[in-house]
Amino acid sequence: MTEMEKITVMDRKAMKARAKGVFKRHYWLIVVMCLIAALIGAEYTSSLWAETYEDPTMAQSTVADTSSNQLETMLGQMASGNEDEVRSEVSRNEQDIRESDTIAMLGRSRGVFASLVNSFSSGSILLTISDTARSILQSPDAGVIVLIVISFIVYVFGWLFIQETYTIVIRRIMLEARTYEQVPVRRFLYPIQTGRWPRMAWTMFVTTVYLFLWSFTIVGVFIKSYSYFLVPYIMAENPTMGANEAITLSRRMMKGHKWECFVMQLSFIGWHILSALTFGLVGVFWLNGYQAAFFAEYYARLREIAKRAGVEGSEALCDEALYVRPDQTVVEAAYGDAAAAIASASHEHVQRPTGFTGFLADWFGITLRRNGRVDAWQRHEAQVDALDHAQDILDGRCYPGRLAPAPIRTKVETISGPDATRSYTVLNLIMMFFIFCFVGWVWEVTLAFITEGMFVNRGTLHGPWLPIYGTGGIAILVLLKKLRSKPALEFVAAMVLCGAIEYFSSWYLEITHDGQRWWDYTGYFLNLNGRICAEGLLTFGLGGLAIVYLLAPALDDLLRRANVRVLAVIAAVLLVAYCGDQIYSSQHPNTGAGITDYKGSDTVSAPAIDSAIPTIPVLQS
Repeated sequence: MTEMEKITVMDRKAMKARAKGVFKRHYWLIVVMCLIAALIGAEYTSSLWAETYEDPTMAQSTVADTSSNQLETMLGQMASGNEDEVRSEVSRNEQDIRESDTIAMLGRSRGVFASLVNSFSSGSILLTISDTARSILQSPDAGVIVLIVISFIVYVFGWLFIQETYTIVIRRIMLEARTYEQVPVRRFLYPIQTGRWPRMAWTMFVTTVYLFLWSFTIVGVFIKSYSYFLVPYIMAENPTMGANEAITLSRRMMKGHKWECFVMQLSFIGWHILSALTFGLVGVFWLNGYQAAFFAEYYARLREIAKRAGVEGSEALCDEALYVRPDQTVVEAAYGDAAAAIASASHEHVQRPTGFTGFLADWFGITLRRNGRVDAWQRHEAQVDALDHAQDILDGRCYPGRLAPAPIRTKVETISGPDATRSYTVLNLIMMFFIFCFVGWVWEVTLAFITEGMFVNRGTLHGPWLPIYGTGGIAILVLLKKLRSKPALEFVAAMVLCGAIEYFSSWYLEITHDGQRWWDYTGYFLNLNGRICAEGLLTFGLGGLAIVYLLAPALDDLLRRANVRVLAVIAAVLLVAYCGDQIYSSQHPNTGAGITDYKGSDTVSAPAIDSAIPTIPVLQS
């Protein structure tokens, strides 16, 4: 690299100015994107934990976070057989965190946010892994072994296929945002859209393994975290690359730029201090998105330098449409079918359903049964939505996915079914209610098994269902129908609606069961009377988006294929069993270890919250 290829102070200022422009242009999309990253523990977790400060830009992976001197010392002690000493140290660390948690509304000793930070800052993650392995090897009960293995697989899947690959999604969205006016919400499914999800996960896994091995050296982890800094960006641009190919290219591109990258990160220290002073609010609403936009600019600059210098392997960075809008003739050649479909659709006329049927479908997304007029109208709406997206691509407002190294297909042909704005039959809504209840129950039981090492039947009822999941999901689908075309408003409304449902449920259960609580968020960050908390509201918002745009449409498609009569019988049986459970549980509610004794045990019974991601909670009171 020549001196002319170094990034100067003036370059940094120019990149920051461009980053601010990108962030402001896509403000809410980027804020939500970073909130998701913080919630699932991928990045930016420190913006939600001012007292446990940790620079997120320094954390390129989960293992990079564990590379502190304390954890290295613990690893050494465990390797030399001093596990009792490690347990004592972890216990002291946990006690220190609990004792410093003195402000009720700003609790930081419980919840997913706390778990993500505390599990590493206390060192308990090392004991969790060790204890899990010991349980698998020594348990005499084969059934228990199977459950432990399944729980561990769920955890690993969440870490690798969700947390780690989401860092690639963030980079992809930011690279598109810096060039185009619009970034479709469906880009959050980038790993699935490209069909390269396993390859992305494998690349991040290999990167994590290398960082882990380097963490045993004195300076290796610091240097190599910068050497591999560009891996998520490289995979975001070209997910067809192999793991070692992407890692090697990142190392070559960062040669001579590691200290420079550190200085770039250090230039945000003032914002980090301000974020800490505002309990992370500045981080959530400004710093996180600003950093994401800036380092996308930084990657684009390093990419330009590498290609100009002919760095070996840089020819694989071939997605030029990410950086410069392609000529319209090129786009039209790739989207000729879209142009033809748009032209033919302009001559079509589909009548909107009217009367009571039209009112229910339009305002609440409900039909009493399958209705041909409603289906025809919603197929038309789905097609119009697809063609609007195609028109944005043709006009240069949106990234042309078909030109990508891993092409992102655009569906412009006749739509066979309705999209997320669809209406649902009463029968299908009943079935989805029970599906949501059951999935929530399974999720809670799995998390309880990870944290407690035993089966815990969550909730007030005795059957395999948690009504708060089903009630929240159906309420979002029905009461927020008018907001489905506006994801940002849908997100906020889902938080408010489900937060109100959970608060009322907590209050109602408490006054009808002599003050007994089935969940208490005291100790969670920004909680209200222990009934709801900020962590839960974020989970509701993100879960609402997943239900509206992914889960409910997919389930509806499956249920539409089933025999209606068989489905009606199943729904009737479930309703009878559920009502019976409600009647019995009103007099004999489900209580016991891990259900209602959360104040006196390590279990936190939080039906709507602690199922956000497959993490292993610690420091729960």
